[in-house]
Amino acid sequence: WYQRRVREAVVSTQSTGATEFPYTLKGRLLGNVALRKQSETQQSSDQSNGVSGRAVDGRTDGDYNHNSCTHTQKGGDWMVNLGRPVKVDHVIIHNRVDCCQERIDKAVVMLDTPKGPKVCGIVYFQRGRNVYKVDCLHKVPAVAVRIHQSRNDYLTLCEVEVMA
Repeated sequence: WYQRRVREAVVSTQSTGATEFPYTLKGRLLGNVALRKQSETQQSSDQSNGVSGRAVDGRTDGDYNHNSCTHTQKGGDWMVNLGRPVKVDHVIIHNRVDCCQERIDKAVVMLDTPKGPKVCGIVYFQRGRNVYKVDCLHKVPAVAVRIHQSRNDYLTLCEVEVMA
């Protein structure tokens, strides 16, 4: 059973890019709780038609011209409302690949919890890397995930997966 569920997750990830189906890991059910919640997203500004919902459309295509990436003005913020409190395990960010990859540097991933915001982690740009996993060590119930560009630079997200 376990191997079948893991195979399903791998197949779903390969077919669409984003994790669509839950899979089992160490006896826990994990899934992307942000997938296709376009109407539950917001960002501080829209630059070049890069609207906030693109980050949870299920497409990990990092080419901005394929209309699957967000884009804010400098120092931007992005968020997704999860609809209910969930314990976020980690957040996966798919970066832009056609240019400007360094813009993701020092983006801060935060959880909105009933007790206030908690920093999940910070993304540090690495040349040649397009996918970043940010582990959330708090494991507290969060109702939203926010990503803030802490530097005075644009924030571009090509997919955000919130694994809970």
